[in-house]
Amino acid sequence: MRKLTILFLLFFLNGVTRSQNIYSALQLNAEREYKTRKPTEIVETNTFFSSNGKRVEKNIKSFDKAGMLLSENQYDNGTLKARLTYTTDTVHRINLSRVFERWTQFGYSKETALYSYDKNFFLIGTTDKDANGNIIRQTNLVCNEKGHPIELSLFDANANSFGKEIATYLYDKNKVVTSVVTNDGSVLTRDTVKISFTEASKFPGGNEIYNANGDLTNWTSRNLNGSETIFEEEYTYDVFGNCTENKIFKVTVKGNGKRKRENDRIFTKEYFY
Repeated sequence: MRKLTILFLLFFLNGVTRSQNIYSALQLNAEREYKTRKPTEIVETNTFFSSNGKRVEKNIKSFDKAGMLLSENQYDNGTLKARLTYTTDTVHRINLSRVFERWTQFGYSKETALYSYDKNFFLIGTTDKDANGNIIRQTNLVCNEKGHPIELSLFDANANSFGKEIATYLYDKNKVVTSVVTNDGSVLTRDTVKISFTEASKFPGGNEIYNANGDLTNWTSRNLNGSETIFEEEYTYDVFGNCTENKIFKVTVKGNGKRKRENDRIFTKEYFY
């Protein structure tokens, strides 16, 4: 039973729905869809390569006049599979609610998330409801003086606590250390992620290289077995400086020193202004 409880907790804390962990709470109102001129729409084509071939996804994102994301539709082979719709406060540039709809072989599903803020417009809670308006999950957050969450607590529909996440911020490194803990205080997992991706180039890691536009071009990922994988990324920009294509390559270094470079992911964006 304890194993199932832990798996259940990790399942939700790793982002089944948005703003269910500290990382996603940090990124909720971050602007990462474009760098310069505000678009009215972005059409994305994302290609993922694997040993089984390639998989292609298409997303269409719509924005309001203030440049805030209003909706995001995901298509698979021309068929609508999922939709995110946002209600926003353009004055304070925060999301007030989000509706997530999904169409699968099992039918249609819908969830709504309502975001709560304090007087400083720091995110302090998320209430998730099902298609009938019933509460299915409650997330409460405690923030520091910068508005960054230092504690996140999860509750089920009956207000029963089923886990907590805490965070320690390393601002001089643009990093946050998060820990998932049980109700008795036992640490289940610990992770370190970036606080801000838009500011990441100002705090490069030892194995990271950024270009003049502040985009990551080289980094190394450590695998679970202790080995490392090298990644390289190339970018193309439009006349406004927004990225229209980025190609990610996986690099393998052989025993003789030769490098094997293969496609890993390709993301393309078409902007409408």
